[in-house]
Amino acid sequence: MVENRSQKAKYYLLGVVKALAKGGIGKSKREMMQATYRANKTRESPYIHSNSTANRYEKVIAKFGDFLKNEMGIKYERDFKELSADEIYVCVDRFLEKEKEEGLSQNTLEVHISALSKVLTAVNPEIREYFDADNRARWRDGAPATELDRYSNSDRIIENLRKIDEVSAAIAELQLTTGARVGDVKKLVIDEEDKSVYIPRSKGGRDRKIHFDKFEEQFERVKECKEILDKALEERKFSEIREEQYYDNLRKACKQAGEPYHGAHPFRYEFAQERDKEISRWDKEEQEAYYRRILEERGKSDKQIEEALERVREKDVIDVAIVSEELGHSRLDISMHYLKIKRK
Repeated sequence: MVENRSQKAKYYLLGVVKALAKGGIGKSKREMMQATYRANKTRESPYIHSNSTANRYEKVIAKFGDFLKNEMGIKYERDFKELSADEIYVCVDRFLEKEKEEGLSQNTLEVHISALSKVLTAVNPEIREYFDADNRARWRDGAPATELDRYSNSDRIIENLRKIDEVSAAIAELQLTTGARVGDVKKLVIDEEDKSVYIPRSKGGRDRKIHFDKFEEQFERVKECKEILDKALEERKFSEIREEQYYDNLRKACKQAGEPYHGAHPFRYEFAQERDKEISRWDKEEQEAYYRRILEERGKSDKQIEEALERVREKDVIDVAIVSEELGHSRLDISMHYLKIKRK
């Protein structure tokens, strides 16, 4: 598919539907599922295998594209491609909640969920993790959101992981202390002099930097956990550790803690929530100085920095802006929603 970053997000996503249909119609879905099972132990074809399904999915995606433009201010392909998996999840969550409010049946909602999962996973594979059984049930059946955002006791889960496998525990703790996505954990670069963690080429190609000069105890844990992971990477590829070790061990640790398994992303949520809670206690001058340093390190001009500061001052969300930058989010408005609905 030819990239055209000036085209509307709606038509970009509809193009993805057409590409998935082109790749699947006329080909055996069964054979495709067997191939994916051999490759990654899932029985899901990445393609669309019938014209009727393609037509249904096109209608859903067209409606989602209109929602992105009218409700979220995401108009163009370039805007959509800048979104992280977290931000896409916020958009999906708000869209499907709106669909429920319109009184759509459970069967219709299930089609919408399947369409969004298929198409958005093709665009950003990390979004697959958010289409788990709990979120699907909530979107389809109206189950309460309650604790789907984070684990009730992540410390207990990590302690259970240490008893099962120290490498898995190190990965979970790195996510919890840095807000890293699972795929970024292996890329962490620690700067001891600056007391910071650098994540090159995070999702969307954006570099991330998390400062720990005010979080020294966490920084020590980051160093210890990274050392454990680096030693493990001398013997195994990270993809093998993640797929064959981490997720299975995390499931076991959750079961031992008496908690439903929600994957790895709750650790990233908790990082955001706890970081925001701490930063919101600082006085405004300290928050502004911290935010200014982040923008300077990103190479923003003095004019851009002052404009950014003015925007966040006006909305009184400097703390959210800091966390948004550290998460690698591209849109402050979505980060505001992300933290608002996750705050306790």
